[in-house]
Amino acid sequence: MWRGAIDIHVHAGPDPVADRRFDAYEMAVAARDAGLRAVIFKSHEYPTVPVACLLNRLVPDFTVFGAISLDNEVGGLNPVALEASAKMGAAKVWMPTYAADHWSTTYYGKPGIGVLDDKGALVPVVHDILDLVEQYDMVLGTGHLSTVEQLELVSVARKRDLKTVVTHADMWIPVEAQVAMARQGAFIEHAAVGCMPASFGWSFDQVAEAVRATGPGASILSTDLGQTDNPAPAEGMRMFIAAMLRAGFTKDEVELMVKVNPGRLLGLGD
Repeated sequence: MWRGAIDIHVHAGPDPVADRRFDAYEMAVAARDAGLRAVIFKSHEYPTVPVACLLNRLVPDFTVFGAISLDNEVGGLNPVALEASAKMGAAKVWMPTYAADHWSTTYYGKPGIGVLDDKGALVPVVHDILDLVEQYDMVLGTGHLSTVEQLELVSVARKRDLKTVVTHADMWIPVEAQVAMARQGAFIEHAAVGCMPASFGWSFDQVAEAVRATGPGASILSTDLGQTDNPAPAEGMRMFIAAMLRAGFTKDEVELMVKVNPGRLLGLGD
């Protein structure tokens, strides 16, 4: 069943911060040979579109989508950097991740990039970013923003009918907030990395409960894998699918979350 799955969140080297299990070429070949159909290659520090472009020439029968994260290394909330990636074919943009204020204050003890003004509205540059997401038909990821920020961002983005994904929601987004964003038409991403022993410590059963709350039609299973101390992305996807089947989801429901929903986001059909 996992053959033909699409992983919207994988990491690979080179990476200026973290050790990675594979370089980008090795990641693509391993994922293809294991049966995955496509991945989105994510870096927190640099746009991955040029790498994806080359990989798609080097690795047949497989698709690597490039993307950009709006972190400090690209100037943060930088429409110029975003448009450059978009013009080269970036499929997805993440709002700030490691540089997000929520993440930076929690893990680094220093302020980071916020997206709301003192009245709780999106700062003007975010609207410029959403304009580009719409113009280039990109997928918008909420990144590592706080729950309050994500709720406002999703509300505005979905009113514009933008393709929106709540990034690895299990990490800190309460289930009731996941439900609220799913009702607005956002996809809720559940990432296997959090269930790995070396990572964040939640269980597959907790993920299953969150999926039940929003429904498989609003859910996407990804891996967020590529770390040296975790399984390879394809193996992580296989483990995730097996866990969801054990939790009682049907084959059709799982295929909706790993093939149909991400395929529609990326223009790959069912």
